[in-house]
Amino acid sequence: MQEQNKIADFFYKIDEKIVTQIKIIDDYVSLKNYLLKSFFQEFNEYDKLSTLIKFGKAGGTPKSTVKDYYDGDIPFLSISDITNQGKYIKHTIKHISQKGLNNSSAWLVPKNSLILSMYASVGLPTINRVPLATSQAMISMVLKNQHEVEFIYYYLCYFKKYKIRTFLETGTQSNINADIVKSIKIPKIKKDEKEKITDLLIKIDQLIDNEKQILDFHKKEKKYLLKNMFI
Repeated sequence: MQEQNKIADFFYKIDEKIVTQIKIIDDYVSLKNYLLKSFFQEFNEYDKLSTLIKFGKAGGTPKSTVKDYYDGDIPFLSISDITNQGKYIKHTIKHISQKGLNNSSAWLVPKNSLILSMYASVGLPTINRVPLATSQAMISMVLKNQHEVEFIYYYLCYFKKYKIRTFLETGTQSNINADIVKSIKIPKIKKDEKEKITDLLIKIDQLIDNEKQILDFHKKEKKYLLKNMFI
């Protein structure tokens, strides 16, 4: 009984760490959302997103029945990749071949482009750190000014959180289209103001990522101990 109490107390302390870590992350996320709303709620001048990109269109999906179109060298982005990796995409679960790319509406999106989901998890933005292709459920945009990628990414985070409901189309599922995305109005402000906003939000994201790594460590620690302690 004494040993059982020690073990129970030990795991209770790990669970406390996990709960505390989740609270820290939630607080930082709330702070980020508050800052997004404070920074982007109202401006005097805007530019349509279409005027800030030099090329942008949706992707496409190669026929799933043709094996030669898959398991190639080209990363093929899915919504799960975005939800798992967040702001930056460095790799993908699925890959397609050059044949798959050539025989579909998919195209090779240059790295450091803006990508926005239009169907599942509608309005979810990300930035690709590697060249990749996407399905038709996402629109990819190559900016005229690469230095504005981060700023526009954060505005799109604000747009998803507070604005997108007014643009959603009604159907079997809520979605937006490429024309709606390109019509999004991006605040027109001075370069130094953009940099201040972007730098602060980047720091908040870094804090969130750091705390998530600690949370992940505690969860793996608990899983490992449970697996080995009761063999």
